[in-house]
Amino acid sequence: MRINKIIAPSIVLLFFAVPWACARDIPMGFDVFAEFGPSCLQGNVHSGASGQVKCEAGRFFTGARLRLTRHDAIEVSYSYSPNVFNEAYPLVYFNSRLSSDSFSYVRYLSTNSPLQPFVTGGVGWEHFQGGGLNSSGVLVSGDSQFAWNWGAGIDVVLHRYFALRFEFRDYTTSMPVYHTGSLHNVVPSIGIVFRFNRNRKL
Repeated sequence: MRINKIIAPSIVLLFFAVPWACARDIPMGFDVFAEFGPSCLQGNVHSGASGQVKCEAGRFFTGARLRLTRHDAIEVSYSYSPNVFNEAYPLVYFNSRLSSDSFSYVRYLSTNSPLQPFVTGGVGWEHFQGGGLNSSGVLVSGDSQFAWNWGAGIDVVLHRYFALRFEFRDYTTSMPVYHTGSLHNVVPSIGIVFRFNRNRKL
């Protein structure tokens, strides 16, 4: 159910985007990627000091990117972290897993060399799996919230059909259950990109 919230609109958008791109004879490519890195939380979490970044777990990040032009792409992604962190009141809520469904726009700043830097931004959902009491004293098990994501990275193209990717992304939402304050999940990552149906200009 929760995956449909982000996947369904993405499929609809792709349904319209692909024919539009083909009709205009725009160079296209389709990428599938997998990345991993530390998962760092910044906000009202236990880290020894308020607001201090705390990295307690890793993050696996995968998805697909459709290149519409040489510089423009859209991306659907999913990320997962066995993130174990405590809120400022650890006996109130305990989180045992964090995952994200995201839909993003990607802008490549250059595609004329094997080094292809890009910036990205999008929307999606953050899913917290855990348990605790909310402000009304009701026991809850998990929470899903709207989230923004933004970041930047670079593709190092080693072959027409293969590249390495270095990326920094920040997933921004509020604290689970209470929906107050800001929680940043900062993920620096490295991964591989499989590049299909490549136009040589990409």
